[in-house]
Amino acid sequence: MKKYRALMPVVLIVLMVVSWYMLIHDAITVESSYKNYLREARKYAEDGITKYAIENYNLALDVKPTPDIYAEVAEYYKAQGKDAEYLSWCENFFEIFPTNAKAYDCVLDAYLTDKDYKSCYDVLETASKRHVSSDYIKQVSADILYVYKLDFNTYEDVRVYSNNYSPVKSNGMWGFVDRYGNQRIGCKYKEVGAYTQSNFASVLNSEDEAYFIDKSGSKVLVTKDKFKCFGLLVDGKIAAQNSDGKYKYVDQEFNTLFGDYDFASTINEDVAVVKNGDDFEIIDGSGKSLTNTKYFDVKLDEKQIAYRNGRLFLSTSAGTYIMVDKSGKQIGDLTFEDARVFLGDAPAAVKLNGKWCFVNANGKLISDKTYDDARSFSNGLAAVCIDGKWGFVDENENIAIEPAFFDAKDFNNLGSCFVKTGDKWQLLKLYRLNREE
Repeated sequence: MKKYRALMPVVLIVLMVVSWYMLIHDAITVESSYKNYLREARKYAEDGITKYAIENYNLALDVKPTPDIYAEVAEYYKAQGKDAEYLSWCENFFEIFPTNAKAYDCVLDAYLTDKDYKSCYDVLETASKRHVSSDYIKQVSADILYVYKLDFNTYEDVRVYSNNYSPVKSNGMWGFVDRYGNQRIGCKYKEVGAYTQSNFASVLNSEDEAYFIDKSGSKVLVTKDKFKCFGLLVDGKIAAQNSDGKYKYVDQEFNTLFGDYDFASTINEDVAVVKNGDDFEIIDGSGKSLTNTKYFDVKLDEKQIAYRNGRLFLSTSAGTYIMVDKSGKQIGDLTFEDARVFLGDAPAAVKLNGKWCFVNANGKLISDKTYDDARSFSNGLAAVCIDGKWGFVDENENIAIEPAFFDAKDFNNLGSCFVKTGDKWQLLKLYRLNREE
């Protein structure tokens, strides 16, 4: 018994040596097979024999699946111009190695080749969530920042977005579409206003009845009094035009608040402009005059708003405009030939020496770049006209969307903007912000 006990350590050592030998032998055999498969695959690939090249690549990957070989096969498919196989392989690579940067690079390149920008943004979003990064991921993200698609529907006329709805005109009548271009309110009104934070918009029906509807198209604010039209409902106040053409301000129950004007703008930030005879003046939300100065003209936006970002553009004589605050104090020393209202705290478009450019709220030009025409910045982009065509620049005045349109509106905060193609308007949607519809 003692002899057997003495032999046990020796037997264990022998078994361990044999096991290590078998492991090393198997590893050498596996590595040898892997190298052989890979060598054959590359030889067939060099000769352009795709069938046998892929068979051997797959055998090599069965032995040792590595991101480098997946990327190598992807490059082979791409070089051979086999787009469908390239896309399928890259998607499989991405699924197997969900945190490997090379897999993201490959699948992004495949989607770009296929111009599948929606899928590109899905991949970029996944990369961000998984904290995967590469130079190519950064490059693609920058390259497709302003890639867009045009909606199929076309319209005779359109207006800017407000509260994610835009008025559109078809067959001579107005309705509303949402941020994706889906028709939400049918084109059945002679005139419409814009939706505000109240989620109400004014309309004028075919019987010349003016009232307010909600976002479902249901009547919500009606009156038996005869009005020609209503302005925007802001902070419970509405500029309303009587049947005799005069304007006044009313509340949501259509009770008169104040006013008997030849024109009245939308009250915004508790400031508006009104006209009596030939003169405009600045008033507050209670109808009190804020300055003794009378003005020849005032610039309004499509929502009939004159005051935004603490500034107005007013004229004291024909053909010239100055920027003022609500007290009438001039901001800066520039005089403009034309101007467009600020749409936020970003620069506004102004006309100077026959060309359009951009000015900040301090009355200073932001650069020496000029354009044939321009609209104020809205949500990071401004529409500009160059050589007769409209495109968009970013806030550094780099071309973001090449001039290719006959006209353009303002971007909303969800990446939608109407542009004119030929004699019709279409909705332009940035893929970056419009992937779900």
